[in-house]
Amino acid sequence: MLYHRKPFFILLFLLGLQLSCDTELLEIDKLSQNTGLTPSVQLPIAQAEIQLNSYLDRLDFEIDYERDDYATIYVSDSIQRLVETSIEDIYDPTELSAEVGSTYTLSPIELEDINNDFNRISISDATQLSDGTTTVILPFESEMALGTIDAYSESYRSARFFDGLITFTLANQLPLDANVKILLYDENDQLITSSETFSIAENTTETSSIQIDGLTIPKQIKAQLEIQSDGSAQPITVDSQSQFIDTQFNLLGASVDLLELNQEKSFNYTFSTAINLDEGDDVSLAQMYLKESIMKLEFVNQIDHPIELLISSDDMTVDDQPLQLQYTVLKNNQTQIFQEDLNNTLIEFTLDPATDISQISIGYDLTLDLQPGDILEANRDLRYKALFEVVDFEYLYGNLTPTQHMVSDSTLISQKLSELYDKVNVVDPKLTFTAHNGFGIPLKFSYDAIGKRNNGSEFEFVFDNDTQLIDPAAELYEVASSEWFYDKSNSNLDELISFIPDDKLNIDATIDVNPNAVNQNFLHDESEFWIDIYAETPMHFNINNVEILDTLTINSSIDTSDLAQILEATLHFDYRSELPLEVQLRTQMIDTLSKNVFFELEPLLLNAAPVSALGEVTEPATGRMSISLTQDEITELADVNGIPFELTISTSDPETKDAKISANSTIQLQVQVEVKIDVDEY
Repeated sequence: MLYHRKPFFILLFLLGLQLSCDTELLEIDKLSQNTGLTPSVQLPIAQAEIQLNSYLDRLDFEIDYERDDYATIYVSDSIQRLVETSIEDIYDPTELSAEVGSTYTLSPIELEDINNDFNRISISDATQLSDGTTTVILPFESEMALGTIDAYSESYRSARFFDGLITFTLANQLPLDANVKILLYDENDQLITSSETFSIAENTTETSSIQIDGLTIPKQIKAQLEIQSDGSAQPITVDSQSQFIDTQFNLLGASVDLLELNQEKSFNYTFSTAINLDEGDDVSLAQMYLKESIMKLEFVNQIDHPIELLISSDDMTVDDQPLQLQYTVLKNNQTQIFQEDLNNTLIEFTLDPATDISQISIGYDLTLDLQPGDILEANRDLRYKALFEVVDFEYLYGNLTPTQHMVSDSTLISQKLSELYDKVNVVDPKLTFTAHNGFGIPLKFSYDAIGKRNNGSEFEFVFDNDTQLIDPAAELYEVASSEWFYDKSNSNLDELISFIPDDKLNIDATIDVNPNAVNQNFLHDESEFWIDIYAETPMHFNINNVEILDTLTINSSIDTSDLAQILEATLHFDYRSELPLEVQLRTQMIDTLSKNVFFELEPLLLNAAPVSALGEVTEPATGRMSISLTQDEITELADVNGIPFELTISTSDPETKDAKISANSTIQLQVQVEVKIDVDEY
């Protein structure tokens, strides 16, 4: 008869195992019969080595066991993106828009100052006396043509003057005193205007002025001189070369508000308007880059001529080019609307010196191309509106004023974290808070936290430093991290964990934006603020009633056909444990297909390894545990093909013992069977 020693037992610890099993063959049928011998044979049937780090590597928690020589296990978990705040909560540039409407009125056109000399009037012309004649000059009156001149240098057929002054300067080189008057006529000999009659003594110069506002004066004018004199008391020798009157025409400070052209001419007018985007008190803008924006322009042309309109801004760059828009505005006195989608636009803001409000300056260049015979009249209007709207922005720079933002958030407690709390009493926990600030603005963060249980009870998290200053990001699209922590030295964290908040953690936070009014802030389209919480504790705790289940499968059944020869069977468990924990093992013998349980072995107990005052294992615990099988159990072994195990782990003193666990800890287990056989039965 052959008796096969099969793999019979394996220990599973803390959810992960490293196993190695050996089996051997015992040949009994070669022994002689009627020997009277009942030998006991003890041979190994299975062995296992359980290494703790194989369990750790399979946990959902983050595990670190390389911090010290003892390989102390640090278990950690994190709560990600708690108390999130996006840019829309702090400042939303997409809400920025501005509309400005106004009227531009054509102003009068200023003319150049000019002067023209009229024809010289000699003494012979005035007195009708020939040169060389010596005589007493009798009193006389005469009217003489001074000639034709251009009243202004511009190419106008006629112009109505809004303002201006015509002066006549007369130099009297006659040997006579005289009273004079100058008259101006159009080409149809219609009187336009005249000076007053004024006196001018011999060998003197006098000036007479005419205010011409409201007068319509053609480009070419004719002038007449009226002169009256009382003559001379003494004989005078007539000499036209030295005796004369010179008259000069001067146009000074003139502007016209209606003109008729005599040739093609373009007229240009420029004006500007300011668009204010930050009329509130939240921010003083310095620079903004927009992915998308809209400019809408509305015009009503009351000038009676088509307008070529160029719109530009030194404050706005679109696709790396200064803003330039060009439109033709018709003269139909109807509303015309132009809309531009301005993408990839950089705005450099200027400050209104009167209000310190950020503004964009928009320039308008208005051109009228007129033909001969066209009439241009000042004081006619171009009514306009400009609307600017931010659709999507990329970044902005400016100075944000201090504001306050309230945030309420909660996070559900992870089920695996709750289960861990149920199994352990944590000795030295630590919470590390990491604030991530993608705003170029310093923040101040304060909050209240309350843990809640499913049964409705609550526990408040109390800590010393209730206000945290959060550094701003240094550059666009960077994130600045600020970190602080809580442990039992500055909070009631250990009490919070002992409370075991298995429902959720509520946080009511206050975020003070730019609390100290620091200048030169920035925001971008991905700016956000959030908190990550990192929970960590060394595996330096009391473990109570951790239950682990697994099953060892036997590939072939054990031959028990000759039961009479097996007098006794005993299982021996030799162990070597480096864990400072007690391990209780229960096992059953089953058929894995039918799930039928044949019998259950008595519980076995592995002692905890001794520890130092620091809680570190000083030497492994060793021992042997034996279980004797009944005859029925021996019989049922033939149908056993699986051995499920239930492993219960706890400290020997769960209330006070501080067990420090090493990741390198192992349990070595060797299972042997001792069988007492009646050899004579063979």
